[in-house]
Amino acid sequence: MKKINTLIAILAIIFAVNGIKAQTYPVPNLILHLHGGYTFCLPDLKGDFPADIISGKNPTPYFIKNGFNFGADVKYFVDKKKTFGIMLDLTYSMLSSGDIGVSDTSLGLGQGVFRTDMGIFTVGVGAEYDFAPKRPANPFVNVLFTTNIFGGKTKYDRSDGGTSTSATMSSAVRFGAMFGAGVDVKLSKNVGVVIGGKYAFANLFGKDSTAASSNTYGLNDKETTTTKSRKIAYLQFYVGLSLYFGQKPKVVKK
Repeated sequence: MKKINTLIAILAIIFAVNGIKAQTYPVPNLILHLHGGYTFCLPDLKGDFPADIISGKNPTPYFIKNGFNFGADVKYFVDKKKTFGIMLDLTYSMLSSGDIGVSDTSLGLGQGVFRTDMGIFTVGVGAEYDFAPKRPANPFVNVLFTTNIFGGKTKYDRSDGGTSTSATMSSAVRFGAMFGAGVDVKLSKNVGVVIGGKYAFANLFGKDSTAASSNTYGLNDKETTTTKSRKIAYLQFYVGLSLYFGQKPKVVKK
């Protein structure tokens, strides 16, 4: 809840900036953002290992805590006022549980350190609306339809003399949506900074369930007769560099 409140507070600041009167800038036809930031995982990505397994939580979480994201997006504006644009976004998210020490032997795991990692490569296509393209601080909102490619691995290193184990996730593709908002701050005609946030729902479509083997496992997010479907959702916050292209030169009247 605190993370959602933080996102709401940031959005409130972004829209407040829109009311500030300031000098105007040439409006670009195309904007390129290079950005990176932090990712907060939401249920069912998060979980408490091994407590959620012991309690029989359904669905079983992926036990991913948080992680980092980096990527780029490009926006091309199609109207004369340069408020409405089409958008392409590429983002890679590196998510992890971190190292979790386990001493509870009720599952027969023995003592050791558990860790699971997940990578998500996202390709998003969608649209954006800019509220103040002529001003130095330009708030925006966007929506993307996404293709998400998942990979990962998990390992359990025994510290009690038992056999350590590891497994690799079979690559999986899911389709989802991403909703974003932010503010683009111009520092000059060609360069600026961007700050924003995104809510991603990565597996709206394409859920599946596959059998695991001794050294591989699947994303297994589809509902079965014994387990509920798993929702892969997360919040991302980012900052980055803005590059502006295609501004029309000012006409000097004589």
